[in-house]
Amino acid sequence: MAPFDRPMDNPINWSLPIGRLFGVQIRLHLLFIFGAMYVLSQDVSAAREFHTPLSMAILHGFGTAAALFVIVLLHEFGHCFGARYVGGSAHEILLWPLGGLAFVHTPQRASAHLITAAAGPAVNGVLLVVIGGVIALGFGGLGGIPWNPFHPFTPVGAVATPHGLHYWLLVLFGINYVLLLFNVLLPMFPMDGGRIVQAIIWKFRGYRRSMEIATGVGMIGAIVLGLFAFFADDSSMLLLCIAVFGYIECLRQRQILRNEAYSFSGDYSDEFAFEFSTGAEPETPRRPGWWARRKARRLAQQARRDRLALEAREREFDQILVKISRTGIGSLTPRERRILEEETQRRRTLTGDSPNSQHS
Repeated sequence: MAPFDRPMDNPINWSLPIGRLFGVQIRLHLLFIFGAMYVLSQDVSAAREFHTPLSMAILHGFGTAAALFVIVLLHEFGHCFGARYVGGSAHEILLWPLGGLAFVHTPQRASAHLITAAAGPAVNGVLLVVIGGVIALGFGGLGGIPWNPFHPFTPVGAVATPHGLHYWLLVLFGINYVLLLFNVLLPMFPMDGGRIVQAIIWKFRGYRRSMEIATGVGMIGAIVLGLFAFFADDSSMLLLCIAVFGYIECLRQRQILRNEAYSFSGDYSDEFAFEFSTGAEPETPRRPGWWARRKARRLAQQARRDRLALEAREREFDQILVKISRTGIGSLTPRERRILEEETQRRRTLTGDSPNSQHS
């Protein structure tokens, strides 16, 4: 399949382009739009039931969707920058309600894939600490942070009813918390948890076997999530859709692996653009680390400065020789005499001559 070829039978490709940032194409998945519409409809229904202003409900719905958009976008750029860090490239990100769809090419090593997959949740982890710290400092201490994963928008301690900034900080924290938990705890494709599990198994069992195990675990996880969403008292249609979506993606990954449709030669694949091989996985040469690259740049810059300084010194030496031929050595200044002696000695050293050497 050619790069950026988008067959519509792949549910990952049900998306719209919305812009480009840091050299990465950004697309918005239809599930994100449906999720935002679902949140807005819930807010409108609640406003009608409790006779609250409809405008406030609409503002809350759009505000929540905007918060989700920003957090998912940061999550996706975490994957992109993670891929670039390990020597890969990032081409496109796809925003959907639970994140994790970053189209990148990574070196064919388990460690590189693990770092790329974990970079998205790592961004959520940093946001969790930052937003939680702001809430703790300004709104009730540690008890003001909604740590309970079953109530991610409600502070664990007794605090005043949140309003304004406090309220929206809780919304940001809750959305970020839910995304982190879903991406890490759900071991199914295309969630980050599925890729993390696969990368860990890859290190010990090889690529093909790791994909077989990870997709099998993912299909079981999708079934469990779907049953939970179907039978729970507050069953969520969104959770059910995610379960179906995850099962289809795991099944599709298994079919690709069995059909040996792709190779490591570089065809564009799905979520992280991981290619598939029928045999042993070729190892991509390791890209030098940040410190090694920095050291190499500094050495190259120093070599350039030394070369320019030497060229300037040789030009000055030539000018001194011209001056000697015209006005004699007695006309040289102390600085010119020093340069003459140093440059003469340097050239003798390079040619292997010495002041006492004899030539026949």
